[in-house]
Amino acid sequence: MRILDLNVSNHHDNITELKDMIYSKNPDICAFQEVMNGIDDTCFDIFKKRQQLDEIVDYPYTEFAPLFSAKGVTKNGLFVQSYGGVAQQGMMLLSKYEIIDHQNIFYYNDFKYEYDATHFREMDWCRSIQNSIIKVNGKQLQIINVHGVWNENKTDDERTLAQTEFILEQARDDIPCIILGDFNLLPQTQSMKNFKPRFRNLIDEYNIKSTRPTFDDGLDKGDLVCDYILVNSKIKVKSFEVVEKVISDHLALLLEFDLLN
Repeated sequence: MRILDLNVSNHHDNITELKDMIYSKNPDICAFQEVMNGIDDTCFDIFKKRQQLDEIVDYPYTEFAPLFSAKGVTKNGLFVQSYGGVAQQGMMLLSKYEIIDHQNIFYYNDFKYEYDATHFREMDWCRSIQNSIIKVNGKQLQIINVHGVWNENKTDDERTLAQTEFILEQARDDIPCIILGDFNLLPQTQSMKNFKPRFRNLIDEYNIKSTRPTFDDGLDKGDLVCDYILVNSKIKVKSFEVVEKVISDHLALLLEFDLLN
């Protein structure tokens, strides 16, 4: 089996490139972060990535886990970006196998009906995990899709340590489990180290030096690691790679694996 992970970026018009990557890598499961879901028909096309994915790739099972619903971004009481209509941002799972259970579980603030970025650098906004169970040839596989708490230096704080604890509370040991996504954390942080010994960190094992292309957009800088795939002892890793093709402000991760239970 193959699983593809990518923060697709909410400000990159990359649906054609994303389609090409999915078809070329042929994953059984895709886990994406920063997917925009255009609720209104008037939404600009760049904010309709969920709908575009449903139209251009043929996965029989999909789930979406929204973080907020808004007409755009406000800052200091001013409207600084319009979506063209009401849109949501969240995480998305596509699967060739049946998704038999799906939860969108918030652990840092609650679902918002606005996107107020006034204090984003100091406080972030809201965060959840997309927690899913997939049935694969009679076996169960847990996928936990993460878009982690943001801080400027991608270092530890009380929120990131609590985030790891929360994820570990949700992760199961009795079935194969994969935790993946954009954690917004550097590898040397205690928040990432705390996943051991229950989970193997494939970024560490494969000595990956970067999961982001080189850039500086004033909010984030690239050429560092902040995306991960973690697996428990019931996952047999066959291969793991960072896909070097740049289609977002993150690079895709591709894992080939078998289920051991």
